[in-house]
Amino acid sequence: MKRHFRRPLLAASLLATLAAPPLFAANDLPSLGTVAESALPQAEENRIGRDILRSLRGDGDVIDDAEVNAYLADLGGRLAAGAQLPGMRFAFFAVNDRSINAFALPGGVIGVHSGLLLATQSEGELASVLAHEIAHVSQRHLARMQEGEGNRQLLMLAAILAGVLASNASNGDVSAGVINAGVGLAASRQLAYSRDFEREADRIGMQYLTAAGFDARNMAGFFDRLQQTHRHNDNNAFGFLRTHPLTGERVSEAQNRAQGYPLRMRADSSDFLLMREKLRLATLGAAEAERHYRTALAAGRFLQPGATYYGLARALLQLGRHDEAQQALASAQRQLPPHPALLLLGGDIQRAAANLDGALARYQQALQQFPSNDALWLANIDTLLQARRGAEARQQIELALKRTPDNAALWRLAARSYGEGDALRYHAALGHAFYIEQEFESARIQYQLASRAGGDDFYLRSTVEARLREIDSQHPARPR
Repeated sequence: MKRHFRRPLLAASLLATLAAPPLFAANDLPSLGTVAESALPQAEENRIGRDILRSLRGDGDVIDDAEVNAYLADLGGRLAAGAQLPGMRFAFFAVNDRSINAFALPGGVIGVHSGLLLATQSEGELASVLAHEIAHVSQRHLARMQEGEGNRQLLMLAAILAGVLASNASNGDVSAGVINAGVGLAASRQLAYSRDFEREADRIGMQYLTAAGFDARNMAGFFDRLQQTHRHNDNNAFGFLRTHPLTGERVSEAQNRAQGYPLRMRADSSDFLLMREKLRLATLGAAEAERHYRTALAAGRFLQPGATYYGLARALLQLGRHDEAQQALASAQRQLPPHPALLLLGGDIQRAAANLDGALARYQQALQQFPSNDALWLANIDTLLQARRGAEARQQIELALKRTPDNAALWRLAARSYGEGDALRYHAALGHAFYIEQEFESARIQYQLASRAGGDDFYLRSTVEARLREIDSQHPARPR
């Protein structure tokens, strides 16, 4: 169950984050550096976005799934490449929420509600929304909104964001209270981007969309469908229409603009089809998802039958019906080409049935086919630790870290493999995990514990001390 009772705390943390003193220290896109930088320095914008993301993670709404994260990072990265912002590190994440929404935080942090993915009828539609949000970031719209307003504008923006997130808990009282408390009607009027900014994000986002190989018509088509559906079902499910208001004129402009781009027929990737169903399960829960899939298969209503069987298999696995899950997975594999998500699920079923050797055999076979898949590495290592095969697990961790040294989940598995019997490596590994996630206070604590632990690993101690000096200089401890 989602922990919506923490929403007021999230609102307070957002306001505190944004009230903190600033840390000043070849296409046809407009040059906005001078204007936006004077309103909100890029370094400060990056800090704000990461701080808000940490608050969202702490609230328990961010979906922490290696497969979903990898898909969004890949799709978002392909779209963001069109923005040509080499200094910008975009971060894409999914929010477990049924409402149809997406939002761009300062610093290139872009959130997508699971409800949005379920509302899309093609990968191109999802890509169009991400491209639109990327355009808000590349054009520095949040910074430009703040120009001339100082911190007052940004404080209002923080309260509004908190209110929008609170409203998705189907708690109108909390939402209204957060939006109106201390900021008044002026803040609520700033809920939406300006009309000019929305049009600019449509125009620039369409360029990113087509540069990534998608059909420009996906953007106008999805927006038009949302608008038409909203007219007949005016409820809180359409958060995107509140934060990104659509008008008939704007949809028409997008439709006309799309005609200037070539028509592209592009099949949905298996990644999109499978991760969409994985998010459906996270959103609905296992019992409701099973009913959905049974009904969809009986009526023939789905984007792809194999993806529907995959979702059913995942739901049955959560319900503890392992044999039925294996049968549904077999049906999915007959309908889809080989895919790491299908092989991962096969191992997960064996693991849930307490067949650890069988699970490891499947994970390791899958890694031979897909050696760069993070989710398979994590599952294999986690199962080795569960089977008390710590030496093998540490060997696999070392191999995986050579490939992806900035994977926080791997460092947490490394900490488990050492245990508190090796305090130096245990705390250092946890410190690395927190550091990668930019949880600098937690990283500081773990590094301090590591520095006081016994052990004669000179290189590791040097790394820990260097990280402590860096954190102390760049992220001073906040007074209590």
